[in-house]
Formats: sequence, C-alpha cells, structure tokens
Amino acid sequence: MLKNETSKKDRAIAKKYLIELGLALGLYMVTLITSIHFAKDMEAGTLRTLIVLTPTLPGLGALFAITRAVNRMDDYGRMRMLEVMALSGGITAFLAFSYGFLEGMGYPKQSGFTFYAVFMLGWFVIGLIRKFLERE
Repeated sequence: MLKNETSKKDRAIAKKYLIELGLALGLYMVTLITSIHFAKDMEAGTLRTLIVLTPTLPGLGALFAITRAVNRMDDYGRMRMLEVMALSGGITAFLAFSYGFLEGMGYPKQSGFTFYAVFMLGWFVIGLIRKFLERE
C-alpha cells in the first residue's frame, strides 16, 4: 500500500514537472523561431545580440522547472538523479577528453552543443537502464 501511495506522489510530481517544463520548452521554441526570423536580416550589433539571446529566457524557465522538480523529490529520488547525472557527466568528460587528442591530430573541433547532446543522451540511456534494472 505504501508503494502505491509513493507512486501516486511520484506521478503527481512528474505531472507538475512535465507541465512546467513543457510550457518552458514551448515558449523556447516560439522565441527561438521568432528570434531567428527577426535576427537573420539584421546587421550585427547590440539589438541583434539581444534578439538572438531571447531564447535563453525560457531556458531559465526550464531550469526553474527542473529545480522545482528536484526540490519536490524525496532523498532517494535525488540520490538516483545525482547518480545518473554523475555517470553521464563522467562519460561525457571521458569522451570530450579523448576527442581532444583526436583534435590534436587534425580531427574537426566539436561544438559545445555536441557534448551537451552526449550528456543528455547519456542521462536518458542510463536512466532507462537504471529503471529497467530496478524493476521487480
């Protein structure tokens, strides 16, 4: 019975998180498309820079949603998230470090977005593996 109560609570937390994050990501997409539309024909300058940076504001909304979700979690959930993030960060750091040697040999430089994508993919895959391994 306690397990069902916990899972109801976890589902409620997840629902709030998905709503908050979904709103932030929706607003991000709108501001991203709008900023690209307006900035592409503008000359370089302060106004163009500010317009190009507008999608970071909904990004702060996403950060706020994530922070609120972590604060709503119990200690086990926080520990589990920290473990998954640490593993993903370690894998990303190892790959970035290794690729640095390849760049020294003439391989093309990678954008920070590449390593961010590796981190997020690692977080997702490790989270799925953990969830699969913890099934009863």
